[in-house]
Amino acid sequence: MAEAVSELQAGRQRQKLRSEVVHGWYQFVLAYPDHLIADLLMRLGVGRGALVLDPFCGTGTTLVECKKLGIDSIGIDANPASVVASQVKTDWDLDPELVEELSRHLVAKVAPLSQALLIGDMPLFSNRSDLASLRAHILAQSPEGQYVVQSGMISRHWIDETPFLISVALLTEIKELRVDVRYTLLLKLALVSCIVESIANVRFGPEIYVVKGSGNHDVLRAFTAKVSTIADDLRTVSAMPEVGRNWVLEGDSRQCDVLLREAGFEQVDCVITSPPYPTEKDYTRNTRLELVYLGFVHDRESLRRIKGRMVRSHSKGIYKEDSDGKLVADLPYIKALADELRRKTAGKKYGFAKLYPRIIEEYFGGMYRHLLSLSQVLRPGGKAAYVVGEQCTYLQTFTPTGTILAQLAERPEVGFRVSDVMVWRIRQGTTGSGNAIKEEIVVIEKK
Repeated sequence: MAEAVSELQAGRQRQKLRSEVVHGWYQFVLAYPDHLIADLLMRLGVGRGALVLDPFCGTGTTLVECKKLGIDSIGIDANPASVVASQVKTDWDLDPELVEELSRHLVAKVAPLSQALLIGDMPLFSNRSDLASLRAHILAQSPEGQYVVQSGMISRHWIDETPFLISVALLTEIKELRVDVRYTLLLKLALVSCIVESIANVRFGPEIYVVKGSGNHDVLRAFTAKVSTIADDLRTVSAMPEVGRNWVLEGDSRQCDVLLREAGFEQVDCVITSPPYPTEKDYTRNTRLELVYLGFVHDRESLRRIKGRMVRSHSKGIYKEDSDGKLVADLPYIKALADELRRKTAGKKYGFAKLYPRIIEEYFGGMYRHLLSLSQVLRPGGKAAYVVGEQCTYLQTFTPTGTILAQLAERPEVGFRVSDVMVWRIRQGTTGSGNAIKEEIVVIEKK
């Protein structure tokens, strides 16, 4: 298992996949690889006839791999951009010829604007008033584009202005298509995938950062190539003899039992998932372009609503009214961590440091709530595999994430027993120490 993952690509940290088919339509930088899912399904003895849950499904890696293997699956995520990605990547009943036809139509519509903007970007271009008018026209039709400008993403160089305007024009044309919404969602996902993969100037470390002027300005070529890949993959999967069914739910996995029962599911057989780690990765910031282009974030309140449904795992996602931490704050193994951080932060002047003890409490309190909720819907004897990582993010305070989750799972009121803990990867810490950090798979079983 430890050798299951290759080196991450510098700056655009996407896991290398055994099979790019479908998975490559859109990948979140922190997603785990497809072959890890296949290995776990085999290790846990999961086959056709089972129902697998991924309560933190992200971009749908678990769902796609289950579908390929003929296994039914359900995904839950609080991030609506991830929900769209999972929905699109598991919807294979689409006509690849129509997908490519729509792509050609869109490119033909946007090509004159693209050419004008690219020419206008050249130093010798003199008709600046026409160019300004064109820019104003494009933005006037796009609330998404207006928010990108207003939020400062252009001034902070997240994406250069010319490819930004071309991408916004393309998004407007996609929205105006008179076709089944499943096709428009696929085309939107193809566009945002291109943006974060190559068009924008963003890179990903512990947090998103900018490499100014590094984006690709040929938006239409990138979009055409991405759609062509998707169409080819649709042709490939259409030849599969039997694929699994899947469902994707948007919501808070601290209440996964409620979400599942509202959707008509009383019980699941197995869980494979990778929840957020307690570290300074703001998942809504790392997917901010996707959230804006897909129409989910348009002001601070819309962003806060999304964050409010997430397990608290970083300093920018903690709110005054949060109370999950109270559920676990007195447990010795959590109290010891929080107290150590209180000592270390006592003399710190910067604001976020004061939140570090609370992040630990709120994170594990949220995961405790999730485990309680899961215990209501995982069948007796069913197993749940959690891919988690140790952390030293907060002032070099070692946080054994997997060990603490295992301890929470085995609390009497939760009702699990730990059946296995596997190390699947060892990486170097990025917060100054350079110490080796384990990523583990904690397998728990419902009593």
